[in-house]
Amino acid sequence: MEIERYLENLELQLVDSGNWQTIILTRQWASSVPNIPGVYVIKERGIIVYVGESGNLRGRMKDLLDSRHHTVRRTIGRKLFSDIEDFTMATSRAKFPEHIEQSLNDHICKNLTIAYLEVQLGRKELEERIQSLIPEELKLNIRGRRKTG
Repeated sequence: MEIERYLENLELQLVDSGNWQTIILTRQWASSVPNIPGVYVIKERGIIVYVGESGNLRGRMKDLLDSRHHTVRRTIGRKLFSDIEDFTMATSRAKFPEHIEQSLNDHICKNLTIAYLEVQLGRKELEERIQSLIPEELKLNIRGRRKTG
């Protein structure tokens, strides 16, 4: 019961209305995020669509700058732009074509907001708790293999 209350308190702190900020896809913006372990959530037009955890939030925000380094970018790119001429799917080794990268950046900056919270203990549990609240059709998380360590 104590663990449940702990996670509930973290969730409430994380999604508090004062925590949300616009994503600005620049190194300066990413570097403004503290170099701490934590959990982050992304909203699209006011609805939570992604939750992630990281041992280094600043590093993870820097990953958001590049389609090779963050699956949420690849998922959004595939969902929104796969019918565009010359679409090529981004991978961990190659970005989308430049015109799609630019459209993706524009979409992220205009439509997504992010909140993060330092979490020393229970990051994965908090991530799973919030993930379970996202309707399946809205999720941008792709479950499958997961890095550990």
